[in-house]
Amino acid sequence: MTAPVDPQATVSEPRVSRGAVGFLVVDLACILLFVVLGAETHNVSRGAGWFFNVWWPLAVGWIVAMPITRLYGTAARWPLRLLTTVGLAVLIGGPLRYLMDRPIYSIFTVVAVGFLSLATFGWRLLLVAFHQVRAAPPG
Repeated sequence: MTAPVDPQATVSEPRVSRGAVGFLVVDLACILLFVVLGAETHNVSRGAGWFFNVWWPLAVGWIVAMPITRLYGTAARWPLRLLTTVGLAVLIGGPLRYLMDRPIYSIFTVVAVGFLSLATFGWRLLLVAFHQVRAAPPG
């Protein structure tokens, strides 16, 4: 799900919702959570530098992918847009990982796609459920 598009926007205006920044922040937090959980799982304690070196390629990949897929611009086909964004983010992040002396693609790629898909779909589905419960008539 993406943030709702402003129905008052004219055709010539960009169709980016007011909630897009909030959605982007939560999606980047999902990447942050992936790195934190990975560090815990692998008992990595090399400090903030290591953390940033793992996080930034995925974050940059996400930021490059989202305008390509128009993830935050329209609610139409949001699951496909989200899955495409996850895939592109990891594909773009692979060569960036190489700059940090990490393998371009490895099992990390598969785990990243799986985790980021679950996390980013998960919080959106919880948001949809919350809005449906809130919109339900009392009784």
